Amino acid sequence: MKKIILFLAIPAIFLACKGNENKSDATATDSTSTAAPVDTAKATSAIQYTCPMHPDVISDKPGTCPQCGMELQVKS
Repeated sequence: MKKIILFLAIPAIFLACKGNENKSDATATDSTSTAAPVDTAKATSAIQYTCPMHPDVISDKPGTCPQCGMELQVKS
């Protein structure tokens, strides 16, 4: 009985391992081929700053709120 279990289990383990190798290789090539380069100029211009007390005040650069003078924080 033990020989039958080993006879069936060993090929199953090899087939399972071989299937995982193919998936990891495909994932690695897919992620590198579809990844877009990051443009730092666009990333920095997309940051918006706002006043914690006046959320309607939005700026594209750090500074102070024109209504209360508080420091503007990065909008999340």
